[in-house]
Amino acid sequence: MEQVRIKELKCPACGGKLALDPQNPNIEICQQCQEKYTIQWNRLAETGQEEASLKPLPRKIAYEPVPEVKKKKSGWEPYGWKRGVALVIAFFVIMGIMYGPKVYRRYQMDHGGVVVEQEADE
Repeated sequence: MEQVRIKELKCPACGGKLALDPQNPNIEICQQCQEKYTIQWNRLAETGQEEASLKPLPRKIAYEPVPEVKKKKSGWEPYGWKRGVALVIAFFVIMGIMYGPKVYRRYQMDHGGVVVEQEADE
């Protein structure tokens, strides 16, 4: 395999000179626009020679993770179904206290258990 030497690469974006990144020798940095590229070697099928092409590196996104907000427990979660049943029972107890005597009187009138006061026409 023959070794290919690159004399100078130009930035595709601005035409500036590319230099090797001191921390990573696989990355080229443009001296003018600070754009970063990687050199990608492609073997040509017709001639068998290798050709260098520049591939731009994706820019880093300024990412800061969002801190997880924990839900405050109201105290209803573990016993929610029990409290729901207690509320339904309380509703019927209150309705029974409020309307119970009227319903009971009406029941007795319909079934002949209570004698309705008659006017004294006699």
